[in-house]
Amino acid sequence: MAAYSVPEHIRALKPKGTMVKAIKNGYYVYTCTNQKGEDGKWRLKMGSVIGSIKEGVGFIPNDNFCTGEKVSVVEYGQYAIAYEASKCVLARLKEFFNPLDATRIYLLALLFMVNGHTSLKNISELFLQSCLSVRYPTVSMSYGVLSDLLDALGRREDRPLQYQQHLLDESCRIAIDGHCIESYSHENDLAQYGNKYRTTGEMQINVLMAYDLDTHKPVLARMYPGGMVDKTSVKDLMGSFAFKGKLIIADRGFHSLENLSLFTSNGNQYIIPLSENLLEYKAAKDNLDYKRSFIYRTNKKMHPVFYWEAETAGEDGSRVILYKDMNRSAEEEEAFGKRIGTSGKYTRERLEALKPSFGVFILKTSLANNTAEEIFCLYKQRWGIESYFDLVKNRDEFKALCFQDYYRGQGLAFIILITGQIEQAFRSACPKMPGKTPDDILLEARGVKIKKKKNDGWEAANYSKKLIELFAFFKCPLIGDLHLVT
Repeated sequence: MAAYSVPEHIRALKPKGTMVKAIKNGYYVYTCTNQKGEDGKWRLKMGSVIGSIKEGVGFIPNDNFCTGEKVSVVEYGQYAIAYEASKCVLARLKEFFNPLDATRIYLLALLFMVNGHTSLKNISELFLQSCLSVRYPTVSMSYGVLSDLLDALGRREDRPLQYQQHLLDESCRIAIDGHCIESYSHENDLAQYGNKYRTTGEMQINVLMAYDLDTHKPVLARMYPGGMVDKTSVKDLMGSFAFKGKLIIADRGFHSLENLSLFTSNGNQYIIPLSENLLEYKAAKDNLDYKRSFIYRTNKKMHPVFYWEAETAGEDGSRVILYKDMNRSAEEEEAFGKRIGTSGKYTRERLEALKPSFGVFILKTSLANNTAEEIFCLYKQRWGIESYFDLVKNRDEFKALCFQDYYRGQGLAFIILITGQIEQAFRSACPKMPGKTPDDILLEARGVKIKKKKNDGWEAANYSKKLIELFAFFKCPLIGDLHLVT
């Protein structure tokens, strides 16, 4: 018997349908399947480790082990409609990654989209409880496998960068913004004390994202140290990708002379608000002679907006335009008035002095041919990325994402990007239903389960006539045998 062979009495202890392998001084049990190769021959393929065998003890299962009692009821509704709406994302991933990696990336992002960003330690259980495990029975989503996946995405960046560059190439108008993630791990390479420390008391990690204003999808995502300010991290972001002929709309935290030069390189253009501490801002506010106006329309209101444009262009040919939103001005005046008398900062004299500055903000742009109204409307579109981050914060628990190093952090940033792609694909596919948001539809769909039939097929359970109609919209049948294996 060879030194590496597994003794018969050890093999006798393994669960049926598995294989055991000797590694150093231990015996480890793996799932296995028979797969037909391109040459037509059947071979045994080793899957994920599900436990170990110890002499005198027997088989010791780990978290990946499923008992011999097969799962007969799994979650269906929320996963089925999200899957059907976002299959295009999986197809795109397969253009850049091998099929197995593409599938794991997609499944992890889909599980995040449906359940929120939860710890990787919970993913295997969520996967096994869902119809995704029925559709992809040979795909392991164990903690170890996913941790290695994130590490590989961070260490071997070519394919994630190529994927994102392709998305960027398809975009014309880009909003760039940052988001802070609280980190409870002081061992994390990227966790540092940042600008949110006084509020949260925790170290943070920064995520910088680029967002397509036309498709409402994130196209780029990178993680940066929590102590790095946006105006610094954006240089790395733009150095990692080829921005060409884009309109870049950024927040005031990205403003610097170096960045403005960067925003106009390779035929790019920019719109950016000025901070109150800048000389350009103070100079513009010295002249509050609003001579022109327009009406800015939102879904709920009409906003009268007065504006004034500086007559002299900047050294780079840029324009500075001062706007006063009258609705916002009235809101700020009312908010200040309610605070009068609460402290020395809030007095009627100070209210009168500040009135001219209420509702005022100043935009700087390299666009030469657009009107002041067009530039205002373009800038307002960047609130799409603000809404996206609000969605992420309200639905997803970033705090639960525990990772220990730079590479897994970058891998996770890519998964967050794919999650956003799936999210937007689902929202775009949702039918317009009065009084119901996409989140409402997803929640309603959660009630639908599938159960194993005696003939080994699957059938839907716990559905109504309305749900039949809803699922038909997503091309997800609820009646009869469900063919789920991809």
